[in-house]
Amino acid sequence: MSFPHPLPELQPSPVTLSDLAGVRASGVAAGIKVSGAPDVALLVADAPVACAGIFTQNKFAAAPVLVSREHLHQSGGMIRAVVVSSGNANACTGDAGLRDAREMAARVARGVGCAEHEVLVCSTGVIGHPLPMQKVRAGIDGALAALSSEPRAGRDFLRAIMTTDAFAKESGERARALIAGVCKGAGMIQPDMATMLAFVATDARATPSELAAAMPALARRSFNAVHVDTHPSTNDTFLLLATGRAQATVAEIAPDLERVCRRLAWLIARDGEGATKVTTISVTGARTDEAARVVAAGIAASALVRTALFGNDPNWGRFVSQVGNSPAVMSVEGLRCTLQGVVVFEHGSPTAFDRAATSLAMRAEDVSLDIALAEGSGSAALMTSDLGYRYVEVNAEYTT
Repeated sequence: MSFPHPLPELQPSPVTLSDLAGVRASGVAAGIKVSGAPDVALLVADAPVACAGIFTQNKFAAAPVLVSREHLHQSGGMIRAVVVSSGNANACTGDAGLRDAREMAARVARGVGCAEHEVLVCSTGVIGHPLPMQKVRAGIDGALAALSSEPRAGRDFLRAIMTTDAFAKESGERARALIAGVCKGAGMIQPDMATMLAFVATDARATPSELAAAMPALARRSFNAVHVDTHPSTNDTFLLLATGRAQATVAEIAPDLERVCRRLAWLIARDGEGATKVTTISVTGARTDEAARVVAAGIAASALVRTALFGNDPNWGRFVSQVGNSPAVMSVEGLRCTLQGVVVFEHGSPTAFDRAATSLAMRAEDVSLDIALAEGSGSAALMTSDLGYRYVEVNAEYTT
């Protein structure tokens, strides 16, 4: 039996990665995926560009993560290319996996005409299988030949990084500077790093150290604020690149960057391997911001909460009781719970809200769940997907 997965109606982003001056992209099919879908992606800058990255905290960090960390350090954060293979994570593959990741960087470097440490490597897909390097080599050669600055090239890159994604995830804008971002991810997502793979580029000015300084706060409010299933990947990578061709600085466009990244994070939660909606859980009045984040994370991780969201069930008891379970809460006196703008619980008791009307309001793609405590000024917000039949179906059959 196959369960439906209602997809969002999305408008294409006004900009793609290849719209950035001096940047080319490509995505080709090399046969890594049995479906025959594109699976090798390449992003190349004509000159070195500033770059910073945030990577998985999983102790089984995949070979491409180890190589990319090393190359960012060796290059001082000035890179020329990013190569991505999808369909195979090259994770838990030992020394052979490291050799394969380094060979991917070396092959791209020869084709681009740069140093190996100026190439970053990413992979995503099934864990524990050796890369089919004959196919990867052919894919890299094909991606080098297909490099283009046309808008379609940025979207070719995006399609080639996808795995279980039900739809393409992109966001961007033209304001004080051009910003273009893409990501992939639907499962193995927890607010413990970033996401599966995310690439955001701008023509704003920044040094690698300035990008590195900006990234933690940016990730905390976007990719680190999205929850699907309490399971960070071995391959999580978030890269931020700046070509420096515009007048604006990265500091000046910080709100724009955050808006683009939050949109990408929302799209990950919306996919959620069967998700029908995204619920933003906002916690205010906690003792500290970190305490608020702990409370929000506990709610977001609850299967009972997320199945209630899937069923459009305004079951305030699940939300409120989970707050009471949090070690970050000293007192629930004064707690107020608001669902889709409707106060459903306050002063220690449920309110006389219209359950049918509230349930109807929960059918929206964007749902708000606000928890107000009375312990301090701390606040936080996390995005979570609902949990339905399709999630079990996808993950029960992932490798079989």
